[in-house]
Amino acid sequence: MTAIDQHHPTPPPSALLKDLAHGYMVSKALQAAADIGIADLLAGSPRTAEELARLTSTDPSALFRLLRALASRGIFRQNESGRFENTPLSEYMRSDHPDSVRDYLSYTPHDANVLAWVRFESVLRTGQPSFIAANGCDLWDYFRLHPDLGEQFNCAMTALTKTTNPLILKEYDFSPFTKVIDIGGGQGLLISSLLKAYPNMRGALFDLPAVVESARKYVKTQGVADRCEFVAGDAFKSIPRGFDAYVYQHILHDWSDDKCAVLLKRCREAIPPHGKLVILDAVMVPGNDPHPAKWFDLYMMVALGGRERTEDEFKALLKDAGFKLTLAKPLPAVGIVEAVPI
Repeated sequence: MTAIDQHHPTPPPSALLKDLAHGYMVSKALQAAADIGIADLLAGSPRTAEELARLTSTDPSALFRLLRALASRGIFRQNESGRFENTPLSEYMRSDHPDSVRDYLSYTPHDANVLAWVRFESVLRTGQPSFIAANGCDLWDYFRLHPDLGEQFNCAMTALTKTTNPLILKEYDFSPFTKVIDIGGGQGLLISSLLKAYPNMRGALFDLPAVVESARKYVKTQGVADRCEFVAGDAFKSIPRGFDAYVYQHILHDWSDDKCAVLLKRCREAIPPHGKLVILDAVMVPGNDPHPAKWFDLYMMVALGGRERTEDEFKALLKDAGFKLTLAKPLPAVGIVEAVPI
């Protein structure tokens, strides 16, 4: 493996390409370290690989080699005494960190996801999600067959939302709304954040029955359950009426334009004339500058047949469903799209 570090600030193009090709190794190495809780074990004090191996029931030599490789990327550090310790990066792998991404690192390289990328050529040939070719069913059916993975997915989405919610609350003013519903609200992190930020607001979380039960427990721990309704249902069939704002966070990018048209039409049927639709998905910007949305877009294509969208693509999608785009704001890790019924 070609190392790209401070000793090689301008590696040759071939080295850059080879390093990119090894990305799957980094992903699986991060998953392994997250699953066995290395960052948690280093929270108190540095430890040797042998100590960590005893605590995690792993092979000392294999664990040392894993930690050494991750340390070469700035994830963990081996100090002068040979002990490993956390770094600013690995701190976010701790389960008790307020912005922990441990669940996200554990879910993303799951075998079912990796197999979909192994079959990447399938989506190029057919335009259909290669997740289906790799696993024999779509992602949602896979979760129904493997509920533990479905729960892990919800935890991963919560980890993702934790990192973006503060930015959303800073960049978008929800204060005009007295009643907000989070469609496909998952475990309830967004609606909890909104209700904590706006004490006079009432909220609702709408999702599938099994998800709603999990959300109810989480929202209760946040101290805002007395101002939150929990509604189970199918957003493709109907959603509750009577809210000032209908929020879709990380939902529309899961689906094709045809499926999104159905979701948006159900929203148009429910939203009052004064209401607003708020979509919290990436807003793709023109050009080829680096941006996480361009890789999320590929993931959506592989896993679900969905996509990230540009402002013009949002505008067309919304117009067809009876909405007028009033805001499309790209942000570093998410985007804010606002629309009103017409």
